[in-house]
Amino acid sequence: MVSSLPAPDIQLLVSVAIEQGTLSRRDHLSLSTAMLSNPLLTARDRQYINQVFDNIRSGRVRLAD
Repeated sequence: MVSSLPAPDIQLLVSVAIEQGTLSRRDHLSLSTAMLSNPLLTARDRQYINQVFDNIRSGRVRLAD
């Protein structure tokens, strides 16, 4: 089982990604894993993750290798 990020790390990761306009593929995988397999993820954390995913889709955040 892949471990997911604790809640404060999710908020920090999303904030930095939106601020800098980039997200590493590894961090993207961590956020995706947290979203799909962490039943303890709060609704607020899901909103943060969806916000960064929306920014990726709209081109405001890009994935970096």
